[in-house]
Amino acid sequence: MSSSGSTRGWLGSYLLLAVLWGCSFLFIATSLQSFTPTQVAFGRIVVGLALLVVVLLVRRERVRVQRRLIGDFVLVGAVMTAIPFVLFGLAEQRVSTVLAGLVNATTPLFTALFVALLIPTERPDRVQLGGLLLGFGGIAVLLGVWDAGTIDLAGGLMLLGATFCYGLGNAWGRFRLTSTGMSTVATPAVQLVVGALVVLPFAAAAPRPGPLAPAPALALLALGLGGTGLAYVLFWRVMSVAGATVAASVTYVIPVVSTALGVVVLHEGLTWYEPVGGAIVLAGVALTQLGAARRRRTASIARETVTAR
Repeated sequence: MSSSGSTRGWLGSYLLLAVLWGCSFLFIATSLQSFTPTQVAFGRIVVGLALLVVVLLVRRERVRVQRRLIGDFVLVGAVMTAIPFVLFGLAEQRVSTVLAGLVNATTPLFTALFVALLIPTERPDRVQLGGLLLGFGGIAVLLGVWDAGTIDLAGGLMLLGATFCYGLGNAWGRFRLTSTGMSTVATPAVQLVVGALVVLPFAAAAPRPGPLAPAPALALLALGLGGTGLAYVLFWRVMSVAGATVAASVTYVIPVVSTALGVVVLHEGLTWYEPVGGAIVLAGVALTQLGAARRRRTASIARETVTAR
């Protein structure tokens, strides 16, 4: 948005969203002291869902899902919520929160890739293709693939699996669930219901790894209320007010928050190639978004020309 007035309509939500998602990696690591990855995933989903249900009740909003969209919600709920939430928990048992936050920045790359695969009319142009290649090259730097002795391959693959799922879910949701007529609270609420149902049997079967302590319990509560429930509402608000490009750009801020917390609060180490690789990934993300924005401007001009005729 160009005007300061319109910016004020979403900037506060945008910055709070970046902080909440940036803190999520710290909250996950703390929660894992008393809970398993599946229990952390289920707990944050249930707490986040409870918050959204309260909002829906206050607004007296009834949620109706069209039968033709049930399959879409099942897919998005699984790949946008259940699977990546579990994978991030599993990964953070093996890698630092710094690395987890930096790898999370690859989500828009996978989103752009799946958009290109699912929507024939949105094949990447040269700028977007260059951004994808640069971004995936940045992943190799970020993980330090040349130093096999220090990289935790399983942990790195889990992180990439999570962002791969986010990319698929973002692309699918964008083209199947953005014109349903459902509100920006109802849509994520249904998504969380699906996620809870998927994770429930695994969370119930897993014994807790340690005694319940106040810090992990509070971290899980904060993860559910802030990093899941409130964050989903904020994301959809920014998406509806400022557009998809602005909403996706929150990716640039999240690693700053997560890295600072990992180093300052958890005293995690930071290798030289992690911030360098993260910067390369973000540069690739910027190019993919630049190409997409240019495509939208060209299409808009073409439509206006046709209308004028």
